[in-house]
Amino acid sequence: FQAGNERMDVTAAHRLSRGRGVRIALIDTGLDSDHPELLGRVDVQRNFVDADMQRFQLDRHGTAIAGIIAANADNGVGIVGIAPEARILALKACWQLQPDRDDARCNSYTLAQALSAAIELKARVINLSLSGPPDALLAALATQAVRAGIIIVGSQSDGPSFPGSLEHVLSVGRSEDARVASGVLQAPGREVLTLAPGGRYDFYSGSSISTGEISGVTALMIALRSGLDAHQAQALLSKATETTESPAGPVRSVNACMALAALTALNIAPAAFAQ
Repeated sequence: FQAGNERMDVTAAHRLSRGRGVRIALIDTGLDSDHPELLGRVDVQRNFVDADMQRFQLDRHGTAIAGIIAANADNGVGIVGIAPEARILALKACWQLQPDRDDARCNSYTLAQALSAAIELKARVINLSLSGPPDALLAALATQAVRAGIIIVGSQSDGPSFPGSLEHVLSVGRSEDARVASGVLQAPGREVLTLAPGGRYDFYSGSSISTGEISGVTALMIALRSGLDAHQAQALLSKATETTESPAGPVRSVNACMALAALTALNIAPAAFAQ
């Protein structure tokens, strides 16, 4: 049972879009591309941290976010990603600190290489389920990505940060956070079921998960309107945010079906490099 997908009305949204063909650059740790739920979803695997592709396949955080975004549908097992027909570009810029923990670290150099690769590969969405201090080089690359028509989705952080504080970045926090800054989008981020390496499943919490969910919804919208830009996506997702009741009290979350329904009424031209 995927409570987060239910809260975001993802099943209904899939009647309109499954994110077909949308290229999402996942800048994160590595991921288990052999997981049954990710078979056929990962088009590119690049490692900017080291040459250890065996470690790449064992990384937890990237596997979890990839599952949230693009786990296969209709395969008779496990879960369903928010955009199960999207394409994942797995760009490892972060390294897992301990074998059995989700904590990871990145640096400006590896992140810059991954951002450059995402632009080169013509990603349509960049998912940054991470947060760090402001960085002039990374900010410049993010601006270049936006100018290339890429929508960047990043985790919110308290105070100035990369990427959440940057203009034109869709900044994301958890539904369960009572207070978020103005303009921050929210999606479920507590005990969300997704993938773990080795063909397994696990529950994860944090704004990283929420960020992946918003990237997935963004892919659903782009598959319907290829010319969608970050400003339009922000406006649609903000208007499609609703408050619902949960055992822990009222929570706010983007409703994917509402966002797609609103999008169908817009006249948006095709993107310059439509997939």
